[in-house]
Amino acid sequence: MTKIRLLPLVVAAALVLLGLKVVELGFGGARERAGVGREVVALDPVTGREVDMIATGSSEGGEQKPKEGEHGAPPAEAGGHGAGVTPSKVETKVSGDKPIEAKPVPGQELLSEIEILQKLAERRKQLDEMERQLQMREDLLRATEGRIAKRIDEMKGMEAKLGEAAKAKDEGNSQQISDLVKMYESMKAKDAARVFDKLDISLLAEIARQMNPKKLGDVVSKMASDQAEKLTVELSNRRQREAVPATPAPQTELPKIQGRS
Repeated sequence: MTKIRLLPLVVAAALVLLGLKVVELGFGGARERAGVGREVVALDPVTGREVDMIATGSSEGGEQKPKEGEHGAPPAEAGGHGAGVTPSKVETKVSGDKPIEAKPVPGQELLSEIEILQKLAERRKQLDEMERQLQMREDLLRATEGRIAKRIDEMKGMEAKLGEAAKAKDEGNSQQISDLVKMYESMKAKDAARVFDKLDISLLAEIARQMNPKKLGDVVSKMASDQAEKLTVELSNRRQREAVPATPAPQTELPKIQGRS
């Protein structure tokens, strides 16, 4: 019979157990780093009790740590290290947690857009009202300008008519005075002087200015002394007024200032 060698089998079994132990330790460290604390419970093949693998460690070699409160287990000291902490429950804190970001309230953006549109609509109404008022003022100004222009045209027409009437009157008066001058020059000096004594001084001065100076001298010598004196003074004043140049009318508007080019 072939002899079975025990040493290679023992070595192989030890290597397998060592590998399992390494794998278990690797998974346990990964769970602790991830902050996941779990309670690993197994049954003791000897006593049939539940054994906390995290609290007691590996069950290899048959060594087990008695639980607190069981026979032969030392009681935990009050206030000592680890007092009041359940070994099977390990809490870890993950240091890389991100702060919770505030999420926008549903519909808030829509409400903001509605408020903006309402404000724009109100502003549009204000602008339309301002435009309407400006248009009304512009229409009133145009109507006023039209009435003023019409009134100016009417005044110009009236002025032209008055000028024509005055010109016709002056021409008619001149013609009448010329006829009177011819009539008085054809009369005798004594008869003409008797008529001159009763005429108005302004009309008499107009007739005397157009008469022949020699004939006028004969008539004045036959006139009453007071009327002859008045006629002489009136003729002298008229000659002085005609000799003085007419003064220009005062300017009602300021002269325009022309800009330098």
